[in-house]
Amino acid sequence: MGTQIYLIDYLGVHCGMDYYLNAFKSNLSKIPNSEVNILSNYSDKNVTPFFFNQYKGNTFVKIYYLLRNILKLNKFIKSTPNGTFIYLSYGHFIDIPFIKIISKKRNGIIDIHEAISQSLDTNHLLKQCWKKIYKNNVNNIIFHSKRTEIYLDEFKYSGNRIFVPHFKYQYDKKYNIDKIPTSLTELFNQSKINFLFFGNLNISKGVDIVIEAFRLLEEPVSEKANLIIAGKDFDGTICKYCTQLDKNIHILSRHITDDELKFLFSKCDYITLPYRKTSQSGIIETAFHFKRPIIASKIPYFIQTLEKFPSFGILSGNSPKEYAIAISDTITNHGTKIFYSDLDYSEYENRKEFKLFIDKISELGLA
Repeated sequence: MGTQIYLIDYLGVHCGMDYYLNAFKSNLSKIPNSEVNILSNYSDKNVTPFFFNQYKGNTFVKIYYLLRNILKLNKFIKSTPNGTFIYLSYGHFIDIPFIKIISKKRNGIIDIHEAISQSLDTNHLLKQCWKKIYKNNVNNIIFHSKRTEIYLDEFKYSGNRIFVPHFKYQYDKKYNIDKIPTSLTELFNQSKINFLFFGNLNISKGVDIVIEAFRLLEEPVSEKANLIIAGKDFDGTICKYCTQLDKNIHILSRHITDDELKFLFSKCDYITLPYRKTSQSGIIETAFHFKRPIIASKIPYFIQTLEKFPSFGILSGNSPKEYAIAISDTITNHGTKIFYSDLDYSEYENRKEFKLFIDKISELGLA
C-alpha cells in the first residue's frame, strides 16, 4: 500500500475552497505510489463530510462542533500513524488547535493559504502569537508567495519550506442555466463592458476602491461600464461604502454557488482585483482559468504574476483615482488590446515549479 496523503480543509464549505482543494489534490496525486484524500466539511451524494459543519447554529452549537472536530481529527491522526497530513491554514485563530495537532506528526505539513493573517501587519499581538506558533510548533510549511516568505524570515522560521505557486484550476466551466436566477442574469448588460468583482467584500480586497473608482469615471466613459460585485459581506463593508448605489454598480451580497460562479466568470469581460494586500488569490486563478483579463492593483503578488504573464491583464495604482484611470483606459482600448497570448498561456500551463514542489516533498521524505 502506498502513502496515504490527507488534505485537511477545516473551513471548507464556509469559504468555498473546493476548487483549490481539487487542484491541490491533482498535483499531489503525481507523487509516486500515493493516494490523496480530502478531509473537509463538504458533502455530496458520494461523500460523507469528515468534519461537522461548525458554521451553522448558535454559539453553543458552534463551540460543541468545534470541540468534536478537534477530538475527531486527533483520534484519526493517532489511528493513521503512517499518513501524511497537510492542513490548509487561513490565518484564523480557529486554525491554532488543528495546526498543533498536525505538527506533532513528523509528516505533518502546514499549507499557508494566506500570509498567516490579513491583519497581521497592523496587529502586534496577533503577529507575536503566530510567530510563536510557527517557530515552536511547525516543522514543515508549504507557502505560495514572497509575502509569506518575508513573514517566515521575520519569524526566524527554521523548519522545512516548500514553495509552490497557487495551483491552477482544472474544473469544468459548464454551468446549469436553470440554476442561475433571473436576479443574477439581469445584472449583466450586453450593450456595456461588464466588470466583475468577486469574493469576500472587505477592505483588504479593496471593494471600496473599485466602488469609488467607478463613481469617479467621467461621461461618456461611465456610460459604457457595468460593475457587478458578488460575494459575502462578512464585516459590513458594503453598508459602509454603498449607502447609495450608482446606476452602473450592482451588488449581489450572499454566498455564490458553483453554477453562479461559472456563469459570472463566463459572461464578464474583465475581473477587478483592487486588493490592498494578498499572498495568493484563488480569484486570480479563476480569472486565468476562464481567460478573463484582470485589472490588478500594484501589490507584490500581482506585480510578480503579471511580470511572468504580462498579457493576462494590466496593473493599476492602488488609489480609487488611479484605479479609475485604469478602468477608463481599459474601456477606451476595449476590443483592441490582445490578452492571453499563446506564449504566455503555454508558460503558465507548464510551470516548472509544480514538478519541483513534488520533488521537494519526496526529497524530504514527507510522502
